[in-house]
Amino acid sequence: MLRRMRDLALLLRKKRFRRGALELTMPEAVLEYDADGRVSGAHFAENNLSHQIVEEFMLAANEAVAEHFTRYEVPFLRRVHPAPNEEKLEAFGQFADLLGYPIKRVQDRFELQRVLTETADKPERAAVHFALLRSLKQATYSPIQDEHYALASQHYCHFTSPIRRYPDLQVHRLLDKWIKTGSASANTEELVALGEHCSKLERRAETAERELVKLRLLTYLSSRIGEALDAVITGVADYGFFAQAERFPAEGLVHISSLVDDYYWFDESSHTLEGRRTKRRFRLGDRVRLVVARVDLQRRMLDLRLADTHPKAEDDRGDALPNYGRVPKSGRRRK
Repeated sequence: MLRRMRDLALLLRKKRFRRGALELTMPEAVLEYDADGRVSGAHFAENNLSHQIVEEFMLAANEAVAEHFTRYEVPFLRRVHPAPNEEKLEAFGQFADLLGYPIKRVQDRFELQRVLTETADKPERAAVHFALLRSLKQATYSPIQDEHYALASQHYCHFTSPIRRYPDLQVHRLLDKWIKTGSASANTEELVALGEHCSKLERRAETAERELVKLRLLTYLSSRIGEALDAVITGVADYGFFAQAERFPAEGLVHISSLVDDYYWFDESSHTLEGRRTKRRFRLGDRVRLVVARVDLQRRMLDLRLADTHPKAEDDRGDALPNYGRVPKSGRRRK
């Protein structure tokens, strides 16, 4: 049965991609705790075949319920994800082209998925996938029919988590009434208000979750000043570059003031910092060896520096590196 489940899930997955669904790889931070409840480490959540089997069946269940209510014209709380603005897609296309992944038509979801697939195992994966995510609109709850852009689904709802999401519970109640009586109904105006309320609280809950994970990660790192990390550059600006640890879910800033071996200038068109004398470059997607330089718990910020440079004397007093560092958002994929 498990093998048949696997085969069916892979068929559903292929069908989803054939209709233009997008697969954004957003790794989730998982905290590790010791016997006393303190954070003892962290890692990226695994997404293997067993997870994909469960996810495909959940997506199929969500679509089946939405299609059922649509067929019988029963108002319900949909999960909608409107198409992105053309301007934002164009900006993403220019960004991908700079990294060597030209897109012929940014409105073509198959072209977007091609870039996501090509970068899935590359150092620039995080930068590309996050850039596309920022180009998309937020998914919301609404009874008004609209597609789910990322899933390429015309009829979709949240049905599979009634014990933790109120929109799912609302759909369950409608379905329960349908099964018992053969009919069901809901007030569309009430569903509009409910959808706005649930969408607002969802965003608030996600923000609270990210802040908690960020605080606990930074608390853990505050006792590991000087620890070395292998990282990938995920963003470049005129004041330095951001880097994501490869095996640890933390991102911080290497401020330009800590690059003491040369004077670095910022090339916005190529997302590069380059030394005028040494011609040393720091580009989006480059791998670098860093050390934890400073943690600011109050401001939720992480400063990093290159492992092959030595901090200035004032760094020891905590005055050299401005507080621009950050820890990434939790990457849970919410459909």
